[in-house]
Amino acid sequence: MKIVEDIIWGSIVADAASMGFHWLYDQSRIAKAGGQEPEFHDPDPSLYELNFQQDSTFVHHGKKAGDITQYADQLLVMVTALVNGEGHLNQEAYEKEFAHVFGPGGPYVGYIDRPTEVVLYNLKKRERDAYKKARAFEVGLTQEEKGVLEDEVMVKFKFYDETLTLEENLDLLDRWIHIKQEFNRDVEKDRKRMAYCRNMFSVVLESKRYLCGDVGDDQFPAIAKLPPVIAIYHESDQFDEMVELATRLTNNNAISVSYAKVYAEMLRTAIVTKNKDLVIEAAKNHANSEIRQSIDAALEMIDEENTAVAEYFGTSCHLPYGLPQNIHLIANCDNYVDAVRMNILAAGDNAGRSIMIGAIYAALYGVGTASGVPNEWVEKVTRHTEIAHLIQKLSKFS
Repeated sequence: MKIVEDIIWGSIVADAASMGFHWLYDQSRIAKAGGQEPEFHDPDPSLYELNFQQDSTFVHHGKKAGDITQYADQLLVMVTALVNGEGHLNQEAYEKEFAHVFGPGGPYVGYIDRPTEVVLYNLKKRERDAYKKARAFEVGLTQEEKGVLEDEVMVKFKFYDETLTLEENLDLLDRWIHIKQEFNRDVEKDRKRMAYCRNMFSVVLESKRYLCGDVGDDQFPAIAKLPPVIAIYHESDQFDEMVELATRLTNNNAISVSYAKVYAEMLRTAIVTKNKDLVIEAAKNHANSEIRQSIDAALEMIDEENTAVAEYFGTSCHLPYGLPQNIHLIANCDNYVDAVRMNILAAGDNAGRSIMIGAIYAALYGVGTASGVPNEWVEKVTRHTEIAHLIQKLSKFS
């Protein structure tokens, strides 16, 4: 379905376009260096030097114009997880891909934000705690014997088959343990070994239900991976459930979920209606009282410059700062290019804000149209061939 392609490209392109001035909090420096076309610039560390604006931070060492930030990489992890799940969001598939990409030895090279760091830590801690709990199970084995068996259980998890029941997987584990030794076989010892491994396998498997998202972070990683989820599930009865799960995978707290659901309804409305005024109405209708207050405040400033609105609400990474800016931007921009440029010039975490802006405008106007994502911008994305192949895989399941 083309909507999947459009939305993912809208997000990725907006992120890449913003990377050059990401986390530069001085609007005047961005305006001077970027001019009328602030998109797709090489990141310049000198712009961040002697900058007394709060929080300006240069993190994109070695990147060039067209490269993406960590936000788009997080989105691509979700796309890959959805492909691996044949179009379904699966917690374990997402966590596995997340750890593969961002963890030690993974392909990702770049800035690790707080939620990513916390998730990686919690994934390992969850596993360590589960194995520690399982080791307390007593069946008459020595610590050395338990240690050998623990390795066997870890190996068997690599071949865990989700299409089988737990009992069927445990039967396979029994056979896996049983075939390890034929010489001087001890039937009673085999029974103890299998009981120990069965318990450990079950304890560790049960632990994988628990989410590892950051309980104290309300920043943009919460929504960075939502666009492909929304594109896939926008007509599904599972929509709300999947939006919340996707959010909590990295940001496991009520504030993040509240803002994510507003953004999700905005993007779903853009997909269905192609009307940006209704996108703003959707935000109002699905906001709690606190969020609604900030939306109304942003709309009261509709005639002011977006840069001033951004400074008023705050330009850093927190969702409560970004949403009212995005509402003001949507009210004032009628095409993708102007929206991306306006967001970049607002400074601060423009890349974080760009993911949903890009998705919404791509849903409204498409890719390769007069008001949509320019094809030449898509081609400027360094990894566009790789990403196009991945998007094509996901589109088969939509």
